[in-house]
Amino acid sequence: MKSKNMISNLLVEDYNLLAKYLEGSTIKKVLDCTETSISLLLANHIVVKFIHLEDEIIFDLELPL
Repeated sequence: MKSKNMISNLLVEDYNLLAKYLEGSTIKKVLDCTETSISLLLANHIVVKFIHLEDEIIFDLELPL
């Protein structure tokens, strides 16, 4: 039986991914900002996109080539 306080493994994976690429990084430029999304260019040339869809927030990381 799962505890009510358990965190989904998917959320833990998302947290670890964000922490890996974002912790200690500086936002260099806001590329796009709307009511439902924001795209940020970090100093390490990674682009982070956050999109709000109804009851969830989706993020995407674009790594430099």
